[in-house]
Amino acid sequence: MTAPSFRSGQIIPLRYKSREIKAIIIDPNGLGPDKPSIGMGFRGMDRHVGVPQTTLSRRVMQIDGDKYLELPSSNRFRVMQILAEDGNEYLLLEASDWVALAQDWAKNPGKLRKPAREGLIDFLAWFAAEGIYAQAYTILKRAYTYEDDQRVQNWLMQRESGKPARREWGFEVQDKDPRGRYGYWTNYVYRGLFDMDAATMKEVWESPVSGSSRIARNYIPQAVGLEAVAYCEKMVAQLDLDDIEQAHDLAIQATRIKFAKYFLLA
Repeated sequence: MTAPSFRSGQIIPLRYKSREIKAIIIDPNGLGPDKPSIGMGFRGMDRHVGVPQTTLSRRVMQIDGDKYLELPSSNRFRVMQILAEDGNEYLLLEASDWVALAQDWAKNPGKLRKPAREGLIDFLAWFAAEGIYAQAYTILKRAYTYEDDQRVQNWLMQRESGKPARREWGFEVQDKDPRGRYGYWTNYVYRGLFDMDAATMKEVWESPVSGSSRIARNYIPQAVGLEAVAYCEKMVAQLDLDDIEQAHDLAIQATRIKFAKYFLLA
């Protein structure tokens, strides 16, 4: 049986409360080979969660070249812009981020009106991350296998487990770098692991470009890449060296050894 071919920008028609909702492939291999990561755009989601598109868009800000949607709680969610196969450009949040957004905003509504709050709660009841990926994979692949389920669950756990490690890394940078250059050391990790700065690597994950020898040489699926970054930052904190550059160099070396099979393929 021929393996399915997925494309960045490919549209997957899902159903929510008997209405169609568009999911869009972000990265064909975002969760691993032939395991696409998917997102939903502001356009359309405003009807499903009850929050106007203008309200969502007004909350988007740009930080170091990346877009984020900030909630009243001050929590931020990464916003991606993708040209879909229907010729339209969409502002997207990754699927599980919509879950986290709905949960956060429902708890901390700020000035959000009651119908929108209720819409978020209703949507959250249906929109468990595993469920959305299960439905999407069933449409894409005609099946949702045990391997798919494990990959999705592992990816979600990696995203959550990486947050405490990044906080520890942040404390380390604050303590050891008098200038507190978080962006500099983030890029140091990404260049050490992927030979690209963070913004460029994220662009590759969001909009993979076929036929580019540079990207083919350095490409690692987003799920694996995020796990490697989290591991590397955790190592920096655990080493606790006075020389923060040396700590990063050793952590990068250890990470490349731990994830050697992926880096050898990249």
